Amino acid sequence: MTAAEPDAAEPDAAEPDADESPDQGSDDEPAGAEFVEAAEDVEAAEDAVPDLITVPLPPGAKALVCGDLHLAPHPTDASAQIERDLADRLDGWGDGPGAVVLNGDVIELWGEPGGTVEAALNAHPRLTGALRAFAAAPGRHVVVVVGNHDAAIAWDGVSAKTFARQAGARCALAVELDVETPAGRRVVRVEHGHAYDPANALRDPRNPLDSPLGQHIVQEVLPEVRHTPLLADLTAIADPNAIGQYVASRLVYRRLGPRAWWLLLPLLAAVLLRVPELLTRSSVLGRLPRWTALAGAGLIAQAALLVLLAVLTSRVLYTAMAGSRLGPRGMHLNGTPRAVAASLCADGLAGLVTNHTHQPELAAVPGGFYANSGCGVRCVEARPARWFLPPVFAPVLRRSWVEVTAGRDIQVDLVVGESDGGGQARLERLAARRRPATGVPPGTPRVVASLPGAAGWPLHHTGLDRRVRDQRTRRAAAWAVAAVAALSLVSALTTPLRGRLAALLERLPVEVPQAAAATVVFSGTALLLLAWGLRRGRRLAWTATVLLLAATAVLHVVKGIDVEEAALAAVVAGWLVWHRGAFPSRPGSQQVRRATVALLAGGLLVGAVSAALVLAAGERGRAGHGHDAGLTARAVADRLVGDRVVPLPAAVPLLAPALYAAGLSLLLLVGWLLVQPRLHRPPSVAEHRADLERARRIVAEHGGDTLAYFALRDDKSWFFTGDCVVAYAVRDGVCLVSPDPIGPPEQWTAAWAEFTAFADGHGWPVSVVGAAEGWLPVYRCAGLRPVYLGDEAIVDCGAFTLDGRAMKGLRSACNRVRRAGFTVRFHDPAALPDGLREELRALMTQSRRGDVERGFSMTLSRLFDPRDTGLLLAVAYGPDGRAAGFCHWIPAADIAGWSLDVMRRGTDPDLPNGLTDFIIVETIERLRSLGSWGLGLNFAVMRQVLAGERGEGHLNDLQRRLLHRFSGSMQIESLWHFNDKYQPLWRPRYLLLSGTELAAQGVAVAGAEGVSELPVIGRLLNRS
Repeated sequence: MTAAEPDAAEPDAAEPDADESPDQGSDDEPAGAEFVEAAEDVEAAEDAVPDLITVPLPPGAKALVCGDLHLAPHPTDASAQIERDLADRLDGWGDGPGAVVLNGDVIELWGEPGGTVEAALNAHPRLTGALRAFAAAPGRHVVVVVGNHDAAIAWDGVSAKTFARQAGARCALAVELDVETPAGRRVVRVEHGHAYDPANALRDPRNPLDSPLGQHIVQEVLPEVRHTPLLADLTAIADPNAIGQYVASRLVYRRLGPRAWWLLLPLLAAVLLRVPELLTRSSVLGRLPRWTALAGAGLIAQAALLVLLAVLTSRVLYTAMAGSRLGPRGMHLNGTPRAVAASLCADGLAGLVTNHTHQPELAAVPGGFYANSGCGVRCVEARPARWFLPPVFAPVLRRSWVEVTAGRDIQVDLVVGESDGGGQARLERLAARRRPATGVPPGTPRVVASLPGAAGWPLHHTGLDRRVRDQRTRRAAAWAVAAVAALSLVSALTTPLRGRLAALLERLPVEVPQAAAATVVFSGTALLLLAWGLRRGRRLAWTATVLLLAATAVLHVVKGIDVEEAALAAVVAGWLVWHRGAFPSRPGSQQVRRATVALLAGGLLVGAVSAALVLAAGERGRAGHGHDAGLTARAVADRLVGDRVVPLPAAVPLLAPALYAAGLSLLLLVGWLLVQPRLHRPPSVAEHRADLERARRIVAEHGGDTLAYFALRDDKSWFFTGDCVVAYAVRDGVCLVSPDPIGPPEQWTAAWAEFTAFADGHGWPVSVVGAAEGWLPVYRCAGLRPVYLGDEAIVDCGAFTLDGRAMKGLRSACNRVRRAGFTVRFHDPAALPDGLREELRALMTQSRRGDVERGFSMTLSRLFDPRDTGLLLAVAYGPDGRAAGFCHWIPAADIAGWSLDVMRRGTDPDLPNGLTDFIIVETIERLRSLGSWGLGLNFAVMRQVLAGERGEGHLNDLQRRLLHRFSGSMQIESLWHFNDKYQPLWRPRYLLLSGTELAAQGVAVAGAEGVSELPVIGRLLNRS
């Protein structure tokens, strides 16, 4: 198209014919006919773009929802990237029905004068072709939802036809996905979401004259802004509320920052002013080293002050300009449709999917979900900077979408990818703080969150963020205090500067600096010990450290006017006071009592023994001479704290240092007792019973995981928050959590934040045993480290079959047991006859190793309890009618089936091989007849390592060799092969560790799971 022929290739432009001018009508046309014609045009537009389209999704089908692509007549880096990603996804879709919903603002019509749907689609031929090919397949649908930037689609009468012709798509104002699942019919509503933004909401989407504020900004303001290089990225800013921050940040980094070399001028002037002074003195060369040192120190101090002044100036400039706000925009704007989603889901809808804010999100709401499919454009977002510098605004190419799958129930996946958008200044790249590993989108689009089974994305919770900051503060505090302690020890053991010491001795006797130096040694040693307590967040250690640092600062001045060391100690003390909230763990009343008893009893014991020895020595040395017992006791007590003023009645040379060492030992013992984790107070019998019943109700309502029922073990305590429960046990000062917290998904993050605050207040490092993969983002946000443990085997009962060559061994084993006359019957374990109950108890002790059931995370630790209703027991009976083996199953709603608790068989050598397999296969057949889906089997330790699925490398090779070596005695590899013959689905499980006391956590986990077993082999690792 040339400039002389602007409309030659624009069929979307609705030009009136030459003989049908809209200004003129025929003479016989009645008055008001133009209104009738306009009404007919509206009706035609409604036919082409209906208010709602319903798209059916049969079982197994999938729908992809994406929007805010803002495709223009000329491709951009962002549009080329999203075109490539979406085309690749559609090319790899596979067979079967499905749908693609382009959810609003697909075409940029507001910001592109003269732009048309046809021109934008022609500029992105690969995406257009992929959509057309997708729509041509049977059972496929492509729907375009009208947004605000492409609002003309709803009324121009041409754009909808263009979409239909070039992409095989239908257009609508909203879409409902009618999803068929075995759990029932689910409806997901899809709309663009601009209706929830007052600045962009359209009162009448079919009225060409309806122009909201956002349209005027896009068409009248932003084109002028693009001409200013400093503000060129303003049109891509993700949160319009950050406009003031954006402008201030760009001024600092792109205007003020490049001129920072001006700071060298005062330094150069300072050097030039000192040169004449040096040249006028005699013996220039002899004074040169000293002059250089003094001048260098002065210049460094001046440079530091200038840099600090520049940083403060930048911060003041940024703060002054960053306060402008336009209302709830950006990520905050997701709050309105999220609330709408909660309301719709309460009325029976499965979920709501919107766009518009360009901020991808997936969140559980009561009764359903809310999803924001994000965008496919260039976004500019604020990132925190180092030190006190203003945030840096970095551009990214964001590509994201939502996929809805009709599985056993509806499943929603959020796919996000981000790559560098370029255009950052060098100073901005240097100032930007490295982004944390958690919550950062991957470089290529992949699933970052799924519902159900996960907590959503992104995870932003003030409690979890504060906990991570507190952990960093504790780590920094420990290192800083240790550095001050080491510097204090070095300073105390070195000779003071002669000039400073001489000035000090003019006012103080020499004994004072000597005593101060000796005390600094003591305080430095104490600070090294207190650093351990700071790392673990102990408030008592924080209090003692602040006091010792203040005293150390004074002592450094007294021992030799060491201003540098004193200033460092004072700064660290002030920093600790500023961050006092990071040290919440206070000693419990029981710890205080124990420490008090230890101090008093130890002091009295040492004092009494020492006084008796002194008195005995005095009687032998001065027979017949009297002595004062009270004075002796006082002298002994003084020496416990290092005081020798009161003389002893007898000469005992080694007693004084021994008493001083005993006093220090008592202080260290008391301090050690006070900084230990708080003891867990076991609840009373009535409290435990009430908590168990409350936990049982929550597990019954929300406990769908295969390990959820194990939260009701008798040796666990329960922490309740909202509608959630966290099952935990404190062992050796370590808080072990298993299973994952149970409750509504929308409360998961808040529940974990409250529980970790509770554990931190008690000084317990938290470990999670057997964590599911969907919980890992929450744990990572709380600062825990995941360690892969193994996989849980889940059998699909509906798809399981004994046919085929691969199942020959299992089929033969089951047939052999059946021919031997064995049968399987199913019981309610809470209502067994007394005779059968005792028979099974005797049976389970035959093959169990040890006196009790072992395990913490994957066994219930009790059987046939009348309180455990709704469980399943499969018992194999021999030809003689006696029980030969059994499997105990717990309910697992997430897999619509059951999960293994205990599996036992008799040790009679006449029992046929394959009895356990026979029980499992019969259970699978039983569940299939009842319509259940899944059956959870044993846990396979480190299965991915044994199978070589975790990549190659020396570490994986070493792990594999060790696992092979221990498999002979611990059945690691055999248990994997036992599960694998059922061709199950594998679900990984993890161990989550806190950042401190890793060894203590490992010992606690090993002890909880069983000494002779690897961690988390609670599902009867020793079963056969």
